[in-house]
Amino acid sequence: MKIGFLVGDIANISGGSNVILEYASRLQDLGNEVVLITPGPVKLTYPLWHPRLADLTLRPLAEAEGERFDFALATWWITFFDLWRVDARVYGYLNQSLESRFHAERYFKLLNRQTYSLPLLFITEAKWLVEFIQTLQPRAQVLYVQNGLSREHFPCVEAPPERSGPLRVLVEGPWGVGFKGVPETFEVLREANAQGVVFDTGWLSSGSAGMRPRVGEQVVEPLERIPINQVHQVYRQYDVLLKLSKVEGMFGPPLEMFSQGGTAITYTVTGADEYMVHGHNSLLVEPHNRRQIIQYLRLLSTQPAYLAHLRANALRTARAFTDWASSTHQMVSGLAQVHESGWSNAELRPALAALSSMRGAWLDDVWRHERALASMQPTIGPGEYVLLERYRQFKRSRIIQGLKSRFPVHLKRSLRSYLVRAFS
Repeated sequence: MKIGFLVGDIANISGGSNVILEYASRLQDLGNEVVLITPGPVKLTYPLWHPRLADLTLRPLAEAEGERFDFALATWWITFFDLWRVDARVYGYLNQSLESRFHAERYFKLLNRQTYSLPLLFITEAKWLVEFIQTLQPRAQVLYVQNGLSREHFPCVEAPPERSGPLRVLVEGPWGVGFKGVPETFEVLREANAQGVVFDTGWLSSGSAGMRPRVGEQVVEPLERIPINQVHQVYRQYDVLLKLSKVEGMFGPPLEMFSQGGTAITYTVTGADEYMVHGHNSLLVEPHNRRQIIQYLRLLSTQPAYLAHLRANALRTARAFTDWASSTHQMVSGLAQVHESGWSNAELRPALAALSSMRGAWLDDVWRHERALASMQPTIGPGEYVLLERYRQFKRSRIIQGLKSRFPVHLKRSLRSYLVRAFS
């Protein structure tokens, strides 16, 4: 089979790119022709963040347009809008999350949600995404393939490393990506430190934005852009991963931490239920409950037996978890079944082309309109506009108009002034 993955920024480290490279390289190892289709020419920086990147064919989209693929798979919501430019028998989407949640801007959300508007072949890593896609697009083919744990890059330790001294807490993620919650994580750690919880802090990051956060007397230096085959050495130095991201599909860092004999504290984000069990191998907290996070940090710092319980069960979870070879065999089996059945959705290509025009036309108009509204009333958002319109309808109702007609003007003005002062 000839498989094209339409990718975004593949040259820099990220969890999503790691998933793409694991599948692409292993599909190639199994005898398939695999091409990573990039928006333009890619200049790789050595040493590569992922060793398998060197073995794969990277081809700019403009060159790939003249080729025929059995499968063309979008991998990031923006790449969905370039699917039509590739000639394929089957158009699909390797969908790792509900990516509209990555953006606060309404026009990006509107654009993103079009990725579920056609019956593509969806390949996804989490059960909740399977249910979501089948609800939105019941005619689509959906293949559930659980992400694997790399035994090559994250070999499970024999036993959780012995510790002495204070609890060792690791923060993971880039500083400048809001939904990853790294600044908030450091705020929580500062509050915990101020309340007397004793711990040391580390930070593993794909991009620190030059930040050097302080926790108590400690200035935390980021361990930045570590090649993936060395990341396990960082995890192994810590007891607990504190990861407060608010948007996930099925996140990998807690599982990677488990493989090195550590545990994790995370929010109850989507996908956590794929392998995290509260009180058994990790601790889960509802979003924004900082008080509970601090209580858990205090518990782990003062109850070594309970910490050991979580770490031991976390390691057992990692050992039992599927690996990338098994996941890839599951994916290739699903693709082969589709291929051999003769199923095709090539008829969607004109519709994909029509949807692609939205990116450069209609949503630009939406963006300009919303910017114009914001410049006139910068503190008013879409929800507030709905409330204001309801209020205006209420004021124009017969009952209110009848009451207003019964009161003299000076009394209405006095009442209005009083209410304004009271609410202020």
